[in-house]
Amino acid sequence: MPALAPFTPGATVTLSASGTTARVALPSKRGDQIRVANPAGGQIVFVKFGDATVTAAVTDAPVLVGSTDIFTVPPGMTHVAGITSTSTATVYFTAGDGQ
Repeated sequence: MPALAPFTPGATVTLSASGTTARVALPSKRGDQIRVANPAGGQIVFVKFGDATVTAAVTDAPVLVGSTDIFTVPPGMTHVAGITSTSTATVYFTAGDGQ
């Protein structure tokens, strides 16, 4: 089994999530992974990757408050959507490679 490579970050985009789905374009120059950071003080954010029409629902992948998750995202996925069940949260999506 190959060793895991440390995450090498690239560009970051920000999404302001609320009870209504919102989307943002992912950085155009990116690797296979997207690091998603949901800083403390916000809400759980549910995210979904897709094209320019992607929408998120509270049944999509949760990113817990105060956590950072890394997702492998296929090249055809150009946008990410996020939603909260209550209140608002600011989420950061950083393109890169590694774990």
